[in-house]
Amino acid sequence: MSKPAGKVLGRGLSNLLDSTNAPEAGERVQEIAVDKIRPNPENPRKKFDRTAIDELAQTIKAHGLLQPILVQKQGDHYMVISGERRLRSLISLGYSKAPCIVKELDRRKTLEVSLIENIQREQLDAIEEAAVYKMLLNDYSMTQEELAEQVGKNRVTITNRLRLLNLPDIVQAAIADGRLTEGQARPLLSLKNTDLQLSIFHEITAPGKGLNARDIEAKVRQALAGRPDKKAQKSKKSDANIRAVAQKVEEHLGMRTRIKYNPQKKTGSITVDFFSPDDLEKLLKTMGLKRVSL
Repeated sequence: MSKPAGKVLGRGLSNLLDSTNAPEAGERVQEIAVDKIRPNPENPRKKFDRTAIDELAQTIKAHGLLQPILVQKQGDHYMVISGERRLRSLISLGYSKAPCIVKELDRRKTLEVSLIENIQREQLDAIEEAAVYKMLLNDYSMTQEELAEQVGKNRVTITNRLRLLNLPDIVQAAIADGRLTEGQARPLLSLKNTDLQLSIFHEITAPGKGLNARDIEAKVRQALAGRPDKKAQKSKKSDANIRAVAQKVEEHLGMRTRIKYNPQKKTGSITVDFFSPDDLEKLLKTMGLKRVSL
């Protein structure tokens, strides 16, 4: 028998999650046709390991199904609350019926039960878990404190999981399929630039790299230190343009020219140096002005 759920799971949830799935007063185990049972489309667990299903099927074949499947009635069929892996194993063995306990739960409680069961059995990856946390917070207006109490997790843990959903999809997929650990992915959150995140991600996942979280943190710090300042870049580009204009004026006049420009105010000044009356006359002539006596 697995460890019973603690008080943090909320009223009634500990009974639902007891590993024996024993029926409560007035309930009984029913044999329900497997073709009448549907998976829960909101099941937090999206991936099912075929090897694990086969191993469970062999256990069921040898010892029978020790835990009934929790379902609830929906029209002319039943939806799984808890036990989709058991259902898949029974189907793989060719069973036509499955022992079930029928529960009446609302959508929120169904999601909570499914989430908590998977968390207790460590069957969810970090992204699946974060997606359900987000659903509970958004759809049911739960606070992170309430959610932490319901699932028996530290609020900081929940916050860190939720932050993973801010990463690019390709990074989330790598976490979900095990190519990237949560510890390796978390430093990438310090980078707000998606291109930088992806650049380091591809480096992390390159064959033969094997970078740990500390190595990745160092790369992120390096990327942050070397990140060009946008204002500085813009100013540098503006300065280069001004120098180019000043050079053209110098070539045209044959005199040293300096241009000062304020990009914020879009104002400035031009200074042209002349070193003789002839230079001045040339400048005035170029500007279409008559010679002025000095």
